[in-house]
Amino acid sequence: MAYTSGLLKYRVTILNKQTATGFGETTSYQSADTVWADVTWKKGQKSLNEGALDAQDTVMIRMRYNNIVTRDSRLQHGGVTYQIQSLHADHQDNTIQITATEVVK
Repeated sequence: MAYTSGLLKYRVTILNKQTATGFGETTSYQSADTVWADVTWKKGQKSLNEGALDAQDTVMIRMRYNNIVTRDSRLQHGGVTYQIQSLHADHQDNTIQITATEVVK
């Protein structure tokens, strides 16, 4: 399914991993780009499926295909940072579908 501009109504920031070496290796995430996306919340899905008490918020994010986001990237939306669990790029439809969970600090 091709995405029209009406479906992509949320701004999502792509954060790419930056690794620095020196007195040990440190990892940080820097903003690479902000894109329009469709965000669907799957809150409590793990709780419903498994009766888990430690369920994290899960989202499904759909965006137009780009070569900026990778499996090592993180996504930020509404002040919440998400770690990518799965990423599927569909070159035929020119889309990316991502399942991500909230990063608990």
